[in-house]
Order: sequence, then C-alpha cells, then structure tokens
Amino acid sequence: MTSRRWICAWGLLGLWSFGLMACAAPPSHLTRLWPKGELGEPVLGVSTEDGVLILSEPSYSVGQLFEIRFRVGDSLVVDWGRIDRLNDYLAVVRPLYAKLAEGRIAQSLPLAHETVYLAVRDERDEPLMEPGRLWRDGDHGDYLVVDGGDSMSLAQEYAGTGLYVKRDERWQIVGLLSGLVARPDTETEGPWALGFIGLSEVARIIPRQERFYEQDVRPLRPDFEYGVPLQPGDIDLEAELPAAPEPPAEDEPAPERNGER
Repeated sequence: MTSRRWICAWGLLGLWSFGLMACAAPPSHLTRLWPKGELGEPVLGVSTEDGVLILSEPSYSVGQLFEIRFRVGDSLVVDWGRIDRLNDYLAVVRPLYAKLAEGRIAQSLPLAHETVYLAVRDERDEPLMEPGRLWRDGDHGDYLVVDGGDSMSLAQEYAGTGLYVKRDERWQIVGLLSGLVARPDTETEGPWALGFIGLSEVARIIPRQERFYEQDVRPLRPDFEYGVPLQPGDIDLEAELPAAPEPPAEDEPAPERNGER
C-alpha cells in the first residue's frame, strides 16, 4: 500500500511539473496561411479560441478561403479556413476542420514595466520569444523595442505574429506585429520601434464573451480522425457560410449587451 501511495505521489508530482513546463514553454500559436490560388510568402496569423487573427488587407472579403498549413510531428497538414469577419485592421479566419492551439487574449494592456515578447521562430522552425519593452513606456502609442535582432528584418519577416506578456505563468496575447517601424526625425541612431496592433483594436473584432453553451462542432476529416487518405468530396470548399444575423429594424430597440443600452 505504501509503495502505491509513493507511486501516486510521484505521478501527481510529474503531472504538476509537466504542467509548469507547458505553461512556461514558448507558445506555438503562429499560423501560416495562403489565400486560395496564391503562392509565395504566407500570411502570418495568431491562433486564438475564436479563430486565426491576421492583418487585414483591402482585397480581403468575408467568406474568402485561405489554405492553412501546420506541422504535426514530422508531417505537414493542410486545412482550409474562411474569413468570418474583418475590419480595417484585422480579420478572423475560422478553420473548416482543424482545431489549432488556441492562444489566450490578455484582459488588460501591457504595463510600462512589463516585458513584452515577440513570437518568432528559430532556425529549426521552433517557437522562440524575443523579449522587448514598450517604446518610451507606451506614451507614443503601440510600439515595441526588441532587445535583440534587426528591427527592420523582424518587421518584414514577422508581420502578423503575436506579442505576448507572461502573467501567472501563462502566455497572454497583447497584440499583433503590424510591420511598421518608427523613429523620431531627430534621432539618427538607435533602434527602430516596431508598431503593433494592440488590444484596443483586437477587442473590436474578438467577442468579449464566448458562447459557452454552444459546442464547436466541425465536420470530420477521414485523414484527421482515422488516418485514411482523402477522397474526392471529403472536403467541400464551396459550402455556403451561415447567414449573418440581420441588424434590428429602425423602429426596434437594439438588444442590450453587457448591461449597456
């Protein structure tokens, strides 16, 4: 009996240690997407519980298809997603079949003293976090100064990747790298500041409350579920999107939300 208790204790300790390592490990929410029919450099996005957040473009439209590629072990998996909604700055792509690792959105803005991390990849395409800080304590907007690396190269290569803070041993998303850089005209030396889309814009497109009682049921793919090769007709990319809710009529009051009228 004593040995069994020790085994259980060591097992619980192992699970607890694994949980701590999982929380401390760099997040793997960076997602690569390609608009249907396009090749070349991918669009980078951040996978969240509501979909993949990407930077918006004037050519994007609701319902547009994207090819999503991600690795599972040594295999490259290809899925598809549609733009569910978008605004001037961001768009949300909902995968049709796959359920990606979901990042958590922070509940508050990064503080002046907090370390803000930029999610990049190393030479083996493994997640890596570049530490930085808010430019001039955030007094001049959403700009980040990264302690290491070339700011220009980071802006060009990683536009759309996530910015994180580490709170309660968990990585929380505070924005997406915009690809813009800035530096005062009076300064000819020193690092360039990296612009990012912050929580104020993310909150406009990510719902404040999830639909807890609505199950996220997606069609099954034979290759995902059973390892069976895909056959013609297994993936229906032409399926119609669910109709968007119609706005209330002018003579009808808008529904209350979060206690506001």
